[in-house]
Amino acid sequence: MGRKENGMSERKATVAALLAALGDLTPEEMLALADHPGEFKAFCTGLYAEEVRNTFVIPLLDWEVQIQFPQFADRLPPWRRLAVFKGYGGPVAWKIMPGFMVNKHAQLVGPCYSGVEYTRMWDNLPETPTKSCLVFWMPRLLKDSTVTNIALMEEWRAVIKQEYTFPPNHCDSFGSIQLLFALILAHFKRTGERVLSGYQYAVSDSYDECGSRIFACEYKEDGLRLSVKDGPFNHERYGFFPIGVEELDEPAKPAVAKLTAP
Repeated sequence: MGRKENGMSERKATVAALLAALGDLTPEEMLALADHPGEFKAFCTGLYAEEVRNTFVIPLLDWEVQIQFPQFADRLPPWRRLAVFKGYGGPVAWKIMPGFMVNKHAQLVGPCYSGVEYTRMWDNLPETPTKSCLVFWMPRLLKDSTVTNIALMEEWRAVIKQEYTFPPNHCDSFGSIQLLFALILAHFKRTGERVLSGYQYAVSDSYDECGSRIFACEYKEDGLRLSVKDGPFNHERYGFFPIGVEELDEPAKPAVAKLTAP
């Protein structure tokens, strides 16, 4: 199965994966499945509908942006140039649905460490939901951004902005933790790639109530994590994603979702 309309996943359900799932069923469960194919299909349809409800990000190809959002088509060239430089050939535009919050939705969208339950013990983690917008983003940390403090990261961000002639509202922020989580999980759902898979930390513009900056980090087998740090960030594993946000006047239309990765 190839890539479909509206950012459908590059991943696909393999025969081996389906057989493995069936292998966990007891003989009695297998017989019940064989005796009730209609009910089984209805169950799968329900799972798919749940995925639709829990889809907050839709990756768009360049031509889809040009058709659906022609007013933002001129944003594409600098992002594509940066993507080519970073060796990334996937979507650079992502349609964001309103309402995503880390504590409420992240564990429903993709693998998250401990279901992000540990964040409930923090000092009032801010949960400002995502707004309807078109985000320009690629799942690659700018490794040259790994410097000792946020001020220097911002200086490097300004250099990138000028070098690639980004518009005024692009590459001028790090993105909220809600937006970063939604994008990282959407990219995983689309490709199976775990950005930040090592000991990498992506800085956000979000803070906890004590004033500590919040990071997305360490997307390992046990899921994507949140971390709160005060700095300085003097290790190469800290960096930022380039990002540009264009607010939409109208709420984004319901998405066509794909099955969540295990």
